Amino acid sequence: MATGRKDSDVRPGPNRYVSRIGAALHLGRYIEDYHRPVIVTGEASWQAYTRYVATATDPETGLRGEVPLTLVEHYDGSATIRNAREIAGRLPADTDAIVAIGGGKLSDAAKNVAELARTDIIVVPTLASTCSAYSTVSVNYDERHRYVSSPLHPRTSVLTLVDPALVATGPRRYLVGGIGDTLAKWYESAPIFDHAEHLGPFDLLARESARLIRAQLLEHGAAALQALDEGRVDVHLQTVVDTVIGLAGTVGGFGGAAARASGAHAVNDALSLIPGAAQVTHGEKVAYGILVQLAAQGLEDDIRALLPFYRRIGLPRSLGDMGLAPTPEERAAVLGFAAGNRMGFSAAVPGITAHDVGVAMDQVERIAGQDDAAHAGMAHDD
Repeated sequence: MATGRKDSDVRPGPNRYVSRIGAALHLGRYIEDYHRPVIVTGEASWQAYTRYVATATDPETGLRGEVPLTLVEHYDGSATIRNAREIAGRLPADTDAIVAIGGGKLSDAAKNVAELARTDIIVVPTLASTCSAYSTVSVNYDERHRYVSSPLHPRTSVLTLVDPALVATGPRRYLVGGIGDTLAKWYESAPIFDHAEHLGPFDLLARESARLIRAQLLEHGAAALQALDEGRVDVHLQTVVDTVIGLAGTVGGFGGAAARASGAHAVNDALSLIPGAAQVTHGEKVAYGILVQLAAQGLEDDIRALLPFYRRIGLPRSLGDMGLAPTPEERAAVLGFAAGNRMGFSAAVPGITAHDVGVAMDQVERIAGQDDAAHAGMAHDD
């Protein structure tokens, strides 16, 4: 007999989440039970990690760290299935764990490798740019850095090992982008939950997590970036790191596929069609996508309410802010892709069309221009 109760397929996150200054110095202790762990990393990520281990000391014990003595495989930066297969094909037959050290794209690639190799995965993020180190989803691209797919992996990570001091060694713009990407958790999931006929208990948990995420970022985001600029790892920075990496993953983890992405990520994925967009961080494009989604929803007041925060921390408010100037042909491709059936824009704005997305983008550009003019006038008055 039907009960009307919603079925759930919950992927809440890693088996274990550790966040502590100095944690990455002792990675070897966390993987010592494995017979043949293999590190998968990127060139810049590996340099950041080894430099940190060579120079930092544990604030609790005063001890130095050690780089685990194990095989190291470098990905090519593409996050393609092709590269994941190449890495998996080079692994020793007795590999029993993948240790991913890097940012969001590296984590995505390593999750693909771990699935191909049917091994456990441990993730050590070097950036707080996305929730990839926490989630069971990968975002895959083609050889031209265009979005391809977002597969859900059958296993969660055994451990996500977060060291805020290691994350703080990364470029500032990735943390700014991480704030933008994570802020979208509320704006993308809220209309989906609002449109749902019934919300199960895990949906309600995901919605409250998204609400908390927004509050945490608006409260601590600017202060966290100030601490980063001053070379400090304080409570504001640690809060933002855990919000971006950990708390963000709970929205899709508990809310399921429907809560993972909608309009903002559809815009991000569509912008990947523009040459040069690969130089813009994922979170910067998503942050712009939030504004486009809000415009498509008819929520201009919400856009204007966000702009001071965007301006304060350096999130883009227009295509120009990202250095993007699509041709008419590229614009048409972006609009069609964003509104297409593969994307989730319609979950936030039912019936969205390419024309609607174009109108929304034009509205965002107009509002951003007005905001720039207003601030220029204030500067002139000063």
